[in-house]
Amino acid sequence: MGNHEAASRDRGNICKPLKSLRLVLPIIRHHHEHADGSGYPDGIKAAEIPLLPRILQVVDVYDALRTERPYKPSLAHDQTAQTMREEAQQGLWDAELVNEFFGMLLARREAA
Repeated sequence: MGNHEAASRDRGNICKPLKSLRLVLPIIRHHHEHADGSGYPDGIKAAEIPLLPRILQVVDVYDALRTERPYKPSLAHDQTAQTMREEAQQGLWDAELVNEFFGMLLARREAA
């Protein structure tokens, strides 16, 4: 993970001079922060983490859990929801956003 932390900081620095990316710099920098402050690169927590990185975290984690990878099988939707809700309660993700995300998916499924 240390290499990923360094790469995350470097990507932010590499992109900083690009004016067209100025609005996404906070997303690049903070997408590995955790609501409990245990993330990186700055160890900020909860509402200190800008909203867009918190939203990206929820979507990214959902995708990561639902997608088969060479090192892990994919999880079913219900298992993913349970895992993410548990992790939100443990302080990794914004619990309100996790609940909103799964509420949105449920509403979409019911409308289909």
